[in-house]
Amino acid sequence: MRNLIDYLRELTEKERSLEFYLSCERGYHFEWRDTKPFLEKSYKEEVLSVRYLNSQGLCGISYTLDLSKAGIQSAIERASFLSSKGIAAIYPELKEPYPEVKRLEFNEPSKDELLENLEREREYLFSKSYLERLERESLSFGEEEIFLIREGKVLSWKYPSFSFFISVVAKSDKKSASGYAYKSSSSFREINFLDLAREAERKARALSLSEKGKPLKVSVLFPPEVALELLSILSFSLKGDEVFKGRSYLKDKQGREVFSKNLTIIDDGLYPGLSETRPFDDEGLPQKRKELVKEGVVEGFIWDAYFGKLMGTASTGNARRPDISSPPKVDFTNLYIKAGQKSPKELIISQKFVFEVLEVLGAHTANSISGDFSFGVSGILYNEGEPVAYLCEMGLSGNIFELFKELEVGSNLTFFGDMGSPSLLFPSMDLG
Repeated sequence: MRNLIDYLRELTEKERSLEFYLSCERGYHFEWRDTKPFLEKSYKEEVLSVRYLNSQGLCGISYTLDLSKAGIQSAIERASFLSSKGIAAIYPELKEPYPEVKRLEFNEPSKDELLENLEREREYLFSKSYLERLERESLSFGEEEIFLIREGKVLSWKYPSFSFFISVVAKSDKKSASGYAYKSSSSFREINFLDLAREAERKARALSLSEKGKPLKVSVLFPPEVALELLSILSFSLKGDEVFKGRSYLKDKQGREVFSKNLTIIDDGLYPGLSETRPFDDEGLPQKRKELVKEGVVEGFIWDAYFGKLMGTASTGNARRPDISSPPKVDFTNLYIKAGQKSPKELIISQKFVFEVLEVLGAHTANSISGDFSFGVSGILYNEGEPVAYLCEMGLSGNIFELFKELEVGSNLTFFGDMGSPSLLFPSMDLG
């Protein structure tokens, strides 16, 4: 590997139009169906992406699995050829110093540790008479090392990842229904199999008891996992490239109070222990912490080097590659809504009637530009903190920018990979 990195570095010293991005990934995946082993595999992959920036400021990109000198030269030729029809880009200067970020060690769980976690989780689930199936359990873990090489300089970062998914099926006299839960983290010990089993069981049980209800106006609670659907719609308007293109609803609202004072949205490329935490972004610029919305006021947007230059502002360290075959684009690092003071239980008892959303259908149909949405939802209706009905095939619709003008924010900030949210309570929505 050292010889390969030195070779790539030497190429970029000779040809300043070249940039290399090398991803070296290894790991394991296990899956069980109905508690029986279904899949077990290891993987190891090394992929090299080549960017070529021509004299007209257009960028071509190619990638290769062939890391021989001949394979690399072929990829360079393709990237150079494609640059004539490429997209506009710039190579920002690689700036020192970079922020100090603690590197996390990849500690592979032992087989005994894995089986012990599965045993506790299954023992709990098998004690529930209404559970029909332990449908699926899936565990993945590994580490990735990336190298960004340009101008004879080498930036590198290595990080671990772990994820667990579980789905179960519950049966009632009404119907059978499945519920799932998942967690991803940079540490195996932060993934609690038993807690995830409890959450999957809770969802499955509630959904198996659910039935179509009558329309009502009610307070609506979005738990962290479901609240991310709302954050994803809203975050579109916090991207600098969408501001430049005029598609962001917030494009002319910087410095204005647009949302509830309870809402603070942060993008933090230095948040300890998260998957997108590292010293540099995919253009080689320092990552940082940014408050994009502070107590309802739009503070700013995220930028990469190209769109930042077009708008006369600096990059915020927010260039990310969607995949190895794509050039960097404006995107978030670790995006989250800042936690509030009340626990989820306190939010539920704060209003007479509260509907807790357990399942959302159709989130992908929301219009990120206008903010309009219409979801199919299922969940639990509470009266003064006690569940009184389990509802399904209900509808929630509205506008995301109007919705976030009045809300309460829970204390239970939870991350799912590189996005996080606490529970969000909206005091008045039409549930149809």
